[in-house]
Amino acid sequence: MTCHIPRLLLAAPASGSGKTTLTCALLRVLERRGLAPCAFKCGPDYIDPMFHRSVLGLPSRNLDLFFSTPNEVRRSLALGSQGRGAAVIEGVMGYYDGVGGGDRASSWHLARATDTPGGLTVGPGGTSLTLAAVLQGLRSFRAPDMIQGVILNQCSPKLCRHLTPILERETGLQVLGHIPRMPDCALASRHLGLITAAEVEGLQEKILRLAGQMEESVDLDTLFAIAASAPPLTASLETARPRSGGGIPIAVARDRAFSFYYEDNLELLEELGAELVEFSPLTSRHLPSGTKGLYLGGGYPELYAAQLAENTPMRSAVQKAVAGGLPTVAECGGFLYLGRSLEGADGIVYP
Repeated sequence: MTCHIPRLLLAAPASGSGKTTLTCALLRVLERRGLAPCAFKCGPDYIDPMFHRSVLGLPSRNLDLFFSTPNEVRRSLALGSQGRGAAVIEGVMGYYDGVGGGDRASSWHLARATDTPGGLTVGPGGTSLTLAAVLQGLRSFRAPDMIQGVILNQCSPKLCRHLTPILERETGLQVLGHIPRMPDCALASRHLGLITAAEVEGLQEKILRLAGQMEESVDLDTLFAIAASAPPLTASLETARPRSGGGIPIAVARDRAFSFYYEDNLELLEELGAELVEFSPLTSRHLPSGTKGLYLGGGYPELYAAQLAENTPMRSAVQKAVAGGLPTVAECGGFLYLGRSLEGADGIVYP
């Protein structure tokens, strides 16, 4: 299959450079301009796609070159882009940071595998010519580097005007503009990364403000031209998976405590004949009627340990079902939920 989709991979020299906030702002800008964008995330990340989804109301998909072949990743990107006008891929960690200290499954690897031009978000952080050296190092480290533009994040207009001719002269990269410090729009983090989108108070207002700022201080025409320069995306289609019949109910835990799922995994279950029925271990009193399988995804059950423990009808129903042989997948926080006890974030151990 061949897919003609304008696309951009938004990356950075390191984590904490503003990839998620700028990705969400760009998605909102594209949406406001009627370009019907879709979103993707490089690598095995659950939380950032939740932010993408909060902007677009659409699933954001993971593109992971550790779990998938280059053709599978291109196929997922092409299928996820069908009917959309532009695709934005959020990078992971630093641009070349991949598995085991190498570049495999890095943002750069994904840009290469999908022929996607890259844009960097960089915080100047008290540098001038040294920043040019950093950018030039990123450009020359691998060939082709795929980087075509830079956005200066947490940068004043004055500093941007000072740095732009220096960086463009020394690196050949286009400086596309800047985003100033906007502390009221910052997204807080915890041990697994950002707090989830559902926990951010006033998230939509923050994203609207960021999008408005991007429209004021970033050269969006050039940014869109970079995305439009991406060549057609080609991928060979796999043989269609045979459906195993209709409507086999699989209960999927989905609430504030359990929210970490890969969209492709859920779609695979549906392709194979499953009917996914969501329930909440926090508030539901029993498993969905007729459940033939149980999927307990990841999340932060330690933040809701007291409420999970208090819901004894659900704990009893899950214990009885799993002990009775119900086919079950429990990963990350879902696996913790199946333990005899769980220490909550408050330090108290709950059953």
